[in-house]
Amino acid sequence: MLIIDSGIGGLSILDNIKKNFPNINYVYMLDNEAFPYGEKKEKFIVERSIKIINTIKKIHSIKKVIIACNTVSTISLPILRKNFNIPIIGVLPILKSAIKIKKNKIVGLIATQATINSTYIKKIIYKYSLQNTINIIATNELATIAERKVRKLSISNTKLKKIFQSWIALSIQPDTIILGCTHFAFLKQEIQEIFYKPINFIDSGDTIAKKIKKYFYQENIKKNIFLCSKYNEKMKQLLFFLKKYKFKKIQEINLN
Repeated sequence: MLIIDSGIGGLSILDNIKKNFPNINYVYMLDNEAFPYGEKKEKFIVERSIKIINTIKKIHSIKKVIIACNTVSTISLPILRKNFNIPIIGVLPILKSAIKIKKNKIVGLIATQATINSTYIKKIIYKYSLQNTINIIATNELATIAERKVRKLSISNTKLKKIFQSWIALSIQPDTIILGCTHFAFLKQEIQEIFYKPINFIDSGDTIAKKIKKYFYQENIKKNIFLCSKYNEKMKQLLFFLKKYKFKKIQEINLN
């Protein structure tokens, strides 16, 4: 199994996978050279995703791919599935689940600019906004804040409040928030502290185990491997955090 993201967001998906399939082995691809995907053009995202899968398939026996990034999933999934004859599983903002559990008819969706601009999300928002209020925040900055938190670097509460200011100022705030980027799962506590009422968080990782189970069969990968597209100082800052995943190998892979 190959798991792809430009940063640590995909590790929140991996955590969910490990809870449900503790014995499964995986290759995690951190495309940190291209972080964040949310600022990239659609053409780049599609071509980069194809390049990553092709490159790693030549090295490891991959039987399924998890696109652990909402931006890549909303933009590239149909194209990737046409290009590869193995299951490609994506993570997508789940508006339907949010609509079911919200209590005040107000749902918040926060995602990267690229995700919000994608045709897929625009169609979903239109579908559900006819009878519900969907408040949207498009931000690329929150992913960077999550990266800082995981590296145990200081994060600014002022910056967080500025990102959510349009919702904070509402007389009726969203009681259900869709985390439309896998990075955001690492900031649930900080986001909750900004609002005066309890928040129901809808996380893409909640449904990933069900999708994987459909394609569950023995992989040929014998050990957990961590690949990055650039082994730099920021990558070194992650090493202590990666210990809990027990990767047998951590190495740079050339995607250029």
